[in-house]
Order: sequence, then C-alpha cells, then structure tokens
Amino acid sequence: MKKFKTILLIVVVLGIIGAITAYFMYNKKALDVQSASAIEVNASELYKTFLTDSTTAKTKYAQKVLKVAGVVTSVSKNQQNQPIVLLKTDTDGASINCTMEGIVDASCTAGSHVNVKGICGGIGQGDVDMGIMADVYILRGYISK
Repeated sequence: MKKFKTILLIVVVLGIIGAITAYFMYNKKALDVQSASAIEVNASELYKTFLTDSTTAKTKYAQKVLKVAGVVTSVSKNQQNQPIVLLKTDTDGASINCTMEGIVDASCTAGSHVNVKGICGGIGQGDVDMGIMADVYILRGYISK
C-alpha cells in the first residue's frame, strides 16, 4: 500500500509540473522582431553559407533574428495578401525570400537597397534538374533602417 501511495504521489507531482509548463508555454508572448537584437548579414553571404555548408548555416542563422542587407529584385503579394520582398543573391535564380509582416513603403522597389529584419526560416527545396534554385526564407520581416 505504501508503494502505491508513493507512485501515485510521483504521478500527481509530475502531472502538476506538466500542467504548469503547458500553461506558461501556451501563454508565452511572441517575439517582438522589430525590437529584438539581430545578426547582420549580406543577402549574398547568407545564401552562399546555406548553399555551401547547410549544417553550419542552420546552427548560425536558422530560427534567429537576422538583419539582411540586399538589393530588391521584386515586390509582390502571396495568397494571404502579405507582401513578399525578394533580395538578390550572387546565384542566378536564387533569392532571399522575405515574407513581410510590416508595411512595405513606396521606396521599396526593384533595384533599391534595403535592410530586412526578420526570423530566418532556413533554405527551401529547389530542383537542380529543372534549374529551380532554392530560396532562403525570412519570416515576419520588417524594413529596417
């Protein structure tokens, strides 16, 4: 009987700890990208790092806030009507694909130099046989000074 009570107590304590952890994780506030400190990197350098050594690039950049400097190749909208800014890289057909959360002003046009601050989502999948290069994705982006 004593062994049963001990096991029951352990299960109850672990259940309480799990419930408290779940409560705090559920109520955790989202990262404020605009005011977060960022790793500064050039668009071409970022893409080259992912292309040549993806393991190091994932460790260094993935899921971290980056401030990417580059030249805009195009500005469009996705299916959710969010602005998409593509930054030029040194690799033909490859871009830094920035899904913007902030407003993209009129100064952000093809050929202009911008700094985009956002969370690096890593590199996507391309198809080399078809000549489609993979893009590096920046999420929750804002135009930064």
